[in-house]
Amino acid sequence: MDSRFKTSLQHISVGSGLVLMAYGLSEAIHPYIHPQALYQVFGTFKLVYLPLGVLVLLGWVYGWFAVPVALPASLLSARLILGADGFTLTTALLITLKVCAVPLTFDIFRLCGIDSRGVGQGLNWRVLFLIGLVASVFSNLLRFWLGCCGTLTADQLLLSYTGAVIGDMVGLVVVMVGAMLFFRALRHRV
Repeated sequence: MDSRFKTSLQHISVGSGLVLMAYGLSEAIHPYIHPQALYQVFGTFKLVYLPLGVLVLLGWVYGWFAVPVALPASLLSARLILGADGFTLTTALLITLKVCAVPLTFDIFRLCGIDSRGVGQGLNWRVLFLIGLVASVFSNLLRFWLGCCGTLTADQLLLSYTGAVIGDMVGLVVVMVGAMLFFRALRHRV
C-alpha cells in the first residue's frame, strides 16, 4: 500500500472519529445542561454544540481536505441521531453546506489578508474563533433559509438563529480549550 494513501487513510480515520465523538458527546451532554430559562427565550437548541469546533480545527489543519475527512462522519452522525425518517435530503444538503462553510471561511479570510493556514503561521485562537463565528453565521443562515424550522414567526426565527450561533460558539470554545489542554499535556510529557 502506498505510504501517502496509508497516511491519508489514517488522517481520515482520526478526523472522522473526532467528528463522530463531537456529535455523540453533544447529544450525550444535552439533557444534562438544559437551561430552561434559555430554552424559553431561544427555543430548542444545543447550548454546547461541539461539531463546529471540531470542523474549525480540522479546517485549520487540513483546509479543503477537511471536507472528505468530516463529511461522511457528519452525515453518518446525523443519520444515527435523526433516524431514517428524520434524515432527509435537505438535512444532508445542510450538513454538506455546514462542513464546506468552514474551509470556505478560511479562504475568505485568506483573501482578506488573514491567512491563518499559511506557511509558518502559528495557532491564533482569536482568528479561529472569528472563522468559527463567520462559518456559524453563514451555515445557520442557510439552515434557516432552507426552512428547517417549520412555521416560526420572524421573532422566533431570529431567537432560534441566535441560539444556534450561541451553541456553535460555546462548542467551539470548549473544543479549542480541550485541544489546547491536550497539546499542552503532550508537550509536558515529551
